[in-house]
Amino acid sequence: MLIASYFYKSLLIRALSAFFLIVLALFSNYIGSYFFLVTIILVFFILLYEYYQLFSIKILTYIFFFSCLLTSISFFLIFYNFYLLIVFPVILNFIIILIIEKKRWLPYIFPLIYLTFPLYAIVYLNNIVDSGKVIILWSFIIVWSSDISAFLFGKMLKGPKLFPRISPNKTWSGFLCSILFSIIASIIFINFFPIANSFYASLMGFIVGLGCSAGDLFESWLKRINLKKDTSNLIPGHGGLLDRLDGFLFGIIIMFIMTLTRG
Repeated sequence: MLIASYFYKSLLIRALSAFFLIVLALFSNYIGSYFFLVTIILVFFILLYEYYQLFSIKILTYIFFFSCLLTSISFFLIFYNFYLLIVFPVILNFIIILIIEKKRWLPYIFPLIYLTFPLYAIVYLNNIVDSGKVIILWSFIIVWSSDISAFLFGKMLKGPKLFPRISPNKTWSGFLCSILFSIIASIIFINFFPIANSFYASLMGFIVGLGCSAGDLFESWLKRINLKKDTSNLIPGHGGLLDRLDGFLFGIIIMFIMTLTRG
């Protein structure tokens, strides 16, 4: 009885937190322009800070400052369609890190790839690609469907563990249901926003759903090797923002690549 009560209370907290994040994400994506850009920059600041906390990395003021500043500049370059120029702030950022932290530079450089490239993709899609806002919404729908179905059906059906050494709570039932509902959600979505046919929607649901699960497992592995349960306690019921966006960081990259290759 107590376990069931705790489960439903936890589910309610997760649902309320998720609802707030969903509204913010949809509003930012719809409004676009500078509001969206500032939101993405703030998200990067939080993700970078949480990453440092996850790895117990000393937040060196100069590195954190220059990483935030130069990454913000690169976001503005993409926003104004000078995306080819982002190579300059990116390289400069790497050089500054190598100068300041000669021996332990990798933990400072890795998040500039892991965190920034998905955010570059979302800024590019939102501001430059035709139907980009709809594509971002499509990504959100698939990722949310994957996350919710994996959590609910994993709890209800249970069964064999997916990768117990990495994430002991994830099950094969939750994983398979997440893929199934990613495909279903993708097909339903294109019936409201006809930007693709059913086959392509099924393919996107499958691949992005896989990417979402991979991103979730990857972040679980990062937490596992650092002996951490969450990246922070920023979001009630979810942990940190990085905990909430782990699958999306992989999913949006896949959606971005598929969009560019589709033409």
